[in-house]
Amino acid sequence: MAGNTNARLVLAHGAPSWPTDWRAAQRVYLDRQLGLLSIEHDGSIGWDELQAIKNRIAGEATVAIEVYPPAGRVVNNIEMRHLWLLGADDWWPDLGGEYAPIEYATLRERYLAVQLSTGGPTS
Repeated sequence: MAGNTNARLVLAHGAPSWPTDWRAAQRVYLDRQLGLLSIEHDGSIGWDELQAIKNRIAGEATVAIEVYPPAGRVVNNIEMRHLWLLGADDWWPDLGGEYAPIEYATLRERYLAVQLSTGGPTS
């Protein structure tokens, strides 16, 4: 992984410990300092396989997110997905709620507005 010297290869396809149900993933890298899990794949990876990899490497209780940047900042030169591992106290949206009005500036503001309007949890 060019440019990221802290990332370490933790699993590679063909290794004895490679799960047989991981069909699209080829290599899995982990940067513990950044909390970044990078998965090189064959182009066909799906949500279920990404979730299984996150669970195996970071734990079932860990929350991970993907970031989709503005068009002008996209780097897409290799089949790789990046999962950012959140800390125990990091905020993340519970996606089971309804969409909030667009006038709120941040994701957190939109999420909290929906939670308040529906009487749901706000933490």
